[in-house]
Amino acid sequence: MRYLMVSTYAPTHCGIAAYAEQAVAQLRAQGHVVDVVSPDGQGNVDFAWELRGGTKVLKLFQLLPYYDKVSLQYQWTFFYAHPFERERRWETLKTTLSFMLLFLRTRKIEIVAHEIPYIPGKQGWLYKWQWKLAPKIVFHTATELERFQQHYKIRLPVSRVEIRSHHVAFQKFCSHTRATARRQLGVPQDKLVFLSIGFIQRHKGFHRAMQAFTRAGLHDAELYVVGSLRVPDSENQKYLAELQALCAGDPNLHLKESFVSNEDFDTWIAAADWVVLPYSEISSSSVLARARLLERPAIVSAVGGLSDQMDDRDLLFRTDEDLLSALQTAASRRPDGGISDAETRVLSRKES
Repeated sequence: MRYLMVSTYAPTHCGIAAYAEQAVAQLRAQGHVVDVVSPDGQGNVDFAWELRGGTKVLKLFQLLPYYDKVSLQYQWTFFYAHPFERERRWETLKTTLSFMLLFLRTRKIEIVAHEIPYIPGKQGWLYKWQWKLAPKIVFHTATELERFQQHYKIRLPVSRVEIRSHHVAFQKFCSHTRATARRQLGVPQDKLVFLSIGFIQRHKGFHRAMQAFTRAGLHDAELYVVGSLRVPDSENQKYLAELQALCAGDPNLHLKESFVSNEDFDTWIAAADWVVLPYSEISSSSVLARARLLERPAIVSAVGGLSDQMDDRDLLFRTDEDLLSALQTAASRRPDGGISDAETRVLSRKES
């Protein structure tokens, strides 16, 4: 088959770009022909187009005849220039109507729903109709699908909905053991290591993990927060400064602020004993999917569809007090595959 992937794409610093890159690699490995069009004019793609705002998404009509299937990775800010601002209602309306026309003219499009906004009341009425016309919508978890249907009061036919696990196309980017990953990163071999990783934004809740960790008093453990500012605006810069201040007050807190490549991302997860996802809002998480892939347990916030991505080793929390308790519970048991005392002594002798 001939596929067209519509997504941000590497080397763009974006979680959806990384997701799309792995999905493309999987499809090509299966023998399919895959071309990529980016909606932001960037990335190593076949068509670097600008599809954001007004009727620009209709440019896809130029390509549709040449492909058997179109997979559109949907994050609403990729396509809406001034999303749902009252003074820009006409531009928002044009984008919504453009999607409706696109869906009416072809049934070969699937929408992979990374982030759909939940617009209240009358303002969301036309947006709801956009989704009623979509040929197929792919969600990563059943919880996301249920929330979508409840909010927009839509019950789509089974043939037009799919639950596709977030990690289905994921591949490992490193082959490190916990010990070799720590040696590469300079992380202590003899400490319990918690990790929060991803773009530094307030809704990721990294401050919650830091504050709970300090309160927990885990002196033989360390928490690393690793990531970069996806958008270096004043709000995110202020949040970064807050995280830096929290680190200054606890020697067992560490903030590594830089862009993390695919290889380094997996190396950090391999180095960790526990991955902490303290998010205040999210639909599903590539971080949790990669923790599954690399067999690391996680401490997971009960938001979005994250609970659907968990396995039996993970710990779920709802409040900051729950998070503190989860950290203490995690510290009381060594996850499967943890570094034994004997291994630690051998590594220490080698490094000395």
